[in-house]
Amino acid sequence: MSDTGYDEISKSWQAEIENSELQDLEDLRLSRMATYLSKTRLSLAEIPANEILQTDLLMQEVQNLEFMLNDLLMLRKKKILNAALSQRRPLGTMTFAEEEYFNRVLRAVEGHLESTKSVLAGAPLPEGKMHDKDSPQASRTMTEVTSSSERVEYVSVVFLRPVETAFVGLDEETYGPFKAGDNAMIPVENARTWLRDGTVARVAIDKKKGHD
Repeated sequence: MSDTGYDEISKSWQAEIENSELQDLEDLRLSRMATYLSKTRLSLAEIPANEILQTDLLMQEVQNLEFMLNDLLMLRKKKILNAALSQRRPLGTMTFAEEEYFNRVLRAVEGHLESTKSVLAGAPLPEGKMHDKDSPQASRTMTEVTSSSERVEYVSVVFLRPVETAFVGLDEETYGPFKAGDNAMIPVENARTWLRDGTVARVAIDKKKGHD
């Protein structure tokens, strides 16, 4: 297997260990790492049964890769969690999934702090938060939360490669076609694959709708 793929994972892991701040990790780079691990596993499966030494060497490489990638992501998760609890944005570039995780935790922290401030100020809790879990009000609240979580979210991207065919987003609106260099706000779910294969790069994330 290529030393380049192994070294990329190893260096990213070492950098995350050696620095207290979150290091840069883009979706495309993480996708390359995952692809390299997948190819290494496939190579292991294709080795003839009588090639014991080669099997052992590649098995060790797979185990090393799995450990480094898992530890890399767990280290980053802890740093992102600590940043959210401190209500500060990490300095390093996050993957899309990490950014979503950070935003969810940050919203929960901010909501809890607001509730705490209200209690300490002697203010009554907002109506709808003082109810039994089995009450009709609780059911309505859970429905509202579920509905809120299903709203379409958007991401601002720049197209690095052209997309010549228009497509329908999850919001049922038509987007494109796009030329390389075009900027657009598109639904998150539509952007995921393109972020991983390098068709687009993130510019900024905004939950409000709007596109070119």
